[in-house]
Amino acid sequence: MTGSKDYAHVGHHSILPSIQVQWKAPASLPSMYNPDPQLYTAAQMRALEARVMQSTEQGGMGVSGYTLMQRAGQCAFEVLLHRWPSAKGITVVCGKGNNAGDGYVVARMALQFGLRVQLLAAANPSELAGDAKLAHQAFVAAGGKIEAADQPIMYEVIVDGLLGTGFKLPLREHYLSIIRRINESAALVLALDIPSGVEADTGAVTVLDGEMLAVQAKLTVSFIGRKIGLHTGAGVAFVGEQQLEDLGVSSEYLQDSTGVRLLSWQPQQLPPLPLTAYKHRRGRVVIVGGDHGMGGAVIMAAEAAMRCGVGLVTVVAQPEHQPALLARMPEVMFLHPESEDLSSVFAAADFIVVGPGLGRKDWGRDLFARVAASTTSLLIDADGLYWLKALKGKPATESLFITPHGGEAASLLETQVAVLEKSRIAAATSLARTHGCSAVLKGPGSVVFTNTSVHICAHGGPAMATAGMGDVLSGVCAGLLAPVFAADAAQEAENQFAQAVALHSACADLAAQELGPRSVIATDVIKRIPTLLAAQGG
Repeated sequence: MTGSKDYAHVGHHSILPSIQVQWKAPASLPSMYNPDPQLYTAAQMRALEARVMQSTEQGGMGVSGYTLMQRAGQCAFEVLLHRWPSAKGITVVCGKGNNAGDGYVVARMALQFGLRVQLLAAANPSELAGDAKLAHQAFVAAGGKIEAADQPIMYEVIVDGLLGTGFKLPLREHYLSIIRRINESAALVLALDIPSGVEADTGAVTVLDGEMLAVQAKLTVSFIGRKIGLHTGAGVAFVGEQQLEDLGVSSEYLQDSTGVRLLSWQPQQLPPLPLTAYKHRRGRVVIVGGDHGMGGAVIMAAEAAMRCGVGLVTVVAQPEHQPALLARMPEVMFLHPESEDLSSVFAAADFIVVGPGLGRKDWGRDLFARVAASTTSLLIDADGLYWLKALKGKPATESLFITPHGGEAASLLETQVAVLEKSRIAAATSLARTHGCSAVLKGPGSVVFTNTSVHICAHGGPAMATAGMGDVLSGVCAGLLAPVFAADAAQEAENQFAQAVALHSACADLAAQELGPRSVIATDVIKRIPTLLAAQGG
């Protein structure tokens, strides 16, 4: 048996008195350069496992389902021992599917190892079938005893084998009590494959009277392939640290996926900076916004763009912001929005950003209309998205990028945020197709959709939930995209857009490592851009 260990978050761990996880330490810098792995739906994992179980003559590995189940249980138990070696006993909670079978295997191995084992069955063992039934019988034969799920939780480590990747919303009443008791206990939780109550395909969880209901894991051991729901949506708050175990399945079987991939910052994908480069070749950016009282938005976007290596930046904003802009960034040019040169500046630019601090008054509407009439490559964010919805027709550009958060996306799609968050990939897809653009739906597990790919960002966290983060992202996108359009390499734009999202979130992770997640502000992210760009010579 082999196991590939994928630690998504790095930090010091021990048995703690509470299972509440408010922040997960971000990935260390070396792990940011790993190739982006595939993500799978539950149906794709079932098909993959079925192929593995075929005979070698049929193109499979000839591994039985029960063998895979035993490997999963053994891997999970070994991880448990490694992670919490001082544990004297474990409570295993089982349902009635294959996830329960994995739990019964863990329980048997723990019993044979000499640990005290409490097994709480949320379903009558008589309902078990197939491999799960075999695992239950082996546990009983080893001397294991089964208690009803309403019994008190006895031990400091809980193994969650309640619901698996086949779970679909909503959570049935039968499971509400045991999930609440797991989360209210002082125990640490190891979830098998996926925390119970999290949808494998979407990351959605049941919300009841404002309460999100799923098992809060400290560590999730996922088997064979990564599930989409572990990386986006509300489910990311319940996963804890992630570890992947391949169960000895050859990588050649891990190719059939939705096309959804996990996005990480990879500086080697940035185009090289030519020795003959000059400022115009490095890209000309125009940033439009900054109505009265909102000058900070365009200033942060401008600084982020320049830190990402763009050659020239011009800000179009209310004149009151010019002194502050030049005091902070004397490298940036300023243009009065009433200037007669405005249209020619738009036409000469390689990339335009509209929206940061634009506002929702007539001034912002009129300025947005002038930008929308330009054919220059364009990114729309913040209040620009408000005016995009009101726009009759579409912007004139053939290269459009949008960066909404959940509320802005719900408005554009004329739906509710709660509905949108149940399927973030579907929402991002709809946004991109409706507006003929590349889009990132920001939030937990930001989803990047382009004509050629769907990515879920592996970086980022609650440290980013603060003012100005979106303005910095707009600047980072401009900084990476403008050189592409300046070099007439539009075919690289979609990849650079995805990498801009990854760079922004990776910088936020780095700031959170150094400052703690509560103290990170948007300008801290800008300060970390040079570090990550320089990490491999970028």
